[in-house]
Amino acid sequence: MFRRVITPSAKKSLKRLSRDAEQELLKATEMLITNPHTGEKLHGSLSFLFSFHFKFQNVQYRVAYTIEAMQKLVIIHLVGPRENFYDRLRRLF
Repeated sequence: MFRRVITPSAKKSLKRLSRDAEQELLKATEMLITNPHTGEKLHGSLSFLFSFHFKFQNVQYRVAYTIEAMQKLVIIHLVGPRENFYDRLRRLF
């Protein structure tokens, strides 16, 4: 079983979401604790990250995370709606 860690940048992006969307996101990422390879591996300059997708109220959301297998951690770096998500992710890294 893995432990979920939310970085300061992810906390900041979580605050921008509605309370309902935030709760749904935290519930959806529970799946990553048991199986962190559920998301898809990104390509190119972001190939060290995984992206988990889910839909809430007809809006596509993304969660960018890394896996630290030795420490059994899933580190969430950024969350938000799909629109401009990967541009914000590239600026973060």
